[in-house]
Amino acid sequence: MKNSCEITFEGLNVARLLSTLAKSDITLYKVERTGKRCVISVPSARAKQTIALLQEKCYNIIGIKYVGITAVAKFLRFRFVLPIFCLLTVLILVLSSHFCFKIVISGDFDNALVSEALSDIGVTIGCNMSKLDVDVLENTLANKMDAMYAVVTRSGSVLYVNVVAKKQIDDPIDMTKSRDVVATRSGVVTSVVCEQGNALVKVGDTVNVGDVLIEGKRIYNDGTFDTVYALGRVTLQISATGFAEYSGYRTETVETGNVFTCTGVSLFGKIYSKSCPFEQFTLETNSRFLYPLNLEIVSLFYREMKTVSVSATIDECLEQLQLQALEQAKLSCDFTVIDTQYITQTNGVTVTLYGEIQIE
Repeated sequence: MKNSCEITFEGLNVARLLSTLAKSDITLYKVERTGKRCVISVPSARAKQTIALLQEKCYNIIGIKYVGITAVAKFLRFRFVLPIFCLLTVLILVLSSHFCFKIVISGDFDNALVSEALSDIGVTIGCNMSKLDVDVLENTLANKMDAMYAVVTRSGSVLYVNVVAKKQIDDPIDMTKSRDVVATRSGVVTSVVCEQGNALVKVGDTVNVGDVLIEGKRIYNDGTFDTVYALGRVTLQISATGFAEYSGYRTETVETGNVFTCTGVSLFGKIYSKSCPFEQFTLETNSRFLYPLNLEIVSLFYREMKTVSVSATIDECLEQLQLQALEQAKLSCDFTVIDTQYITQTNGVTVTLYGEIQIE
């Protein structure tokens, strides 16, 4: 391939120009004329001289195209970032298969506990997985977590960890012993199923902790009885209550007009950027990805907020009071909520959460 420069220009007296180029020892590889337009191809080494001559003769240069090694050199000269970027991409793709960029945890244990155990073993985000023995890791993790077993699989730069807890086997029931079914919570009876023994409560009864619900007795018609192992299920409706007092004011969060803007980078699900100077704020983000590195650039917009108190009627405060009472009720709620009741009074709002438990 010749190192040449193809120049496209327009003008008159092209024949005289070509004669001038020949007298200047400029070799012409190609000459194509279409009306006033002409395309010539000259050696790359004489391209600047040719262009200068055309400009001197006031020809209108339309295009300049380099062919051969010169074209490649000029491309790399003005786009030197591209080959560097491509090289970095290849290096990252090669190295990423050897390092852990993400850990996905599943199973019976809390993710934080499994992450802590993995960290103690030396398995963290960024660790070298090429030296990782999966079998050893599974055994070590199962022993450390006192688990039944652990399964660790690797897919590219992602490590999948599943830890299964040991199954607890209940002790066998000794049906020869006497036992009562006793209330472990206070509540209202909604259902009674007595399979063996003597039921002492009925639907609608209110019971307290320690009350006998089904006693371990089999009573005969003549009044005599035998002690038995009471079997049955008693369902109780239980509740938790919260109260929010009406003060004549309600709180509102408003914008101050101050905005803080910065740019960060998201790595492994965490954004690294300057910290926001505001105590209260709302955050808006705008993300864009740099491919093929899959690097996420995040623009962050913090808007400062402040909380103020304003006069309000109880109706205007109702939604806020309901939320406050609900949060108060949740503090003493350790059951699954199946119903919620709100009562509005002149001095505030009461919320009652209802749930059910079975006592066997």
